[in-house]
Amino acid sequence: MNKPAEKLELSAEIRDTSISPKAFRTQGKVPGVAYGKDVVPTPLAVKLLDFKKIYRSAGETTIINLKLGDALPKMVLIKDVQLSPDQDEYLNIDFLQIKVGEKLRVTVPLKFENEAPAVKDFGGILITNKNEVEVECMPQDLPHEIIVDLTKLANVDDSILVKDLHVNAGVELLDQPEDSIIMVAPPAAEEVEPVVSEAEAVAAVEATGEKTESAEGETTKEEKKSE
Repeated sequence: MNKPAEKLELSAEIRDTSISPKAFRTQGKVPGVAYGKDVVPTPLAVKLLDFKKIYRSAGETTIINLKLGDALPKMVLIKDVQLSPDQDEYLNIDFLQIKVGEKLRVTVPLKFENEAPAVKDFGGILITNKNEVEVECMPQDLPHEIIVDLTKLANVDDSILVKDLHVNAGVELLDQPEDSIIMVAPPAAEEVEPVVSEAEAVAAVEATGEKTESAEGETTKEEKKSE
């Protein structure tokens, strides 16, 4: 089932665009912008430590109440996070403002739980085909993640399809129903060395010796002809 989304809140300040983004970052803040359908984009800045804490919990699939001064909080999703080339510095954050009463289309991650009996009992190999699915729902119904229970994979060749996922009322899965999420492949066949008896081994060596002697004899005949 859907994992209920946490209620998260993040404070931000209106950003003076005449100040360079680098200046905000040296103050321990990250510049960003809040935008959305029929919404005037708002330049803003958030405290880096506050954002990191929220981002760990929310990812890009949990609605956040973004507080800008004394104004009413805006419902937003973290839409894009720009990092430095070494992935060590947050450069910019895009927040997508949610329009109340309008459905969202969002990609939601899948979380695989428990152990597949087909793997434990028969040595099957799990093959994951999807780590996320697209959903459509009202903002208040948006799941943070969707649980996939691997105990349903009882036998080799069993699979879990999109249509097998359990989501709460109000959430529509947009991926094709027959698309495979995860499946169990047969265990890899082990290479077996052929068993050779002692007599067969001796015969093989003698045959090799005979071929060698025959080849040497042919070489001698050729040498005599050339003389």
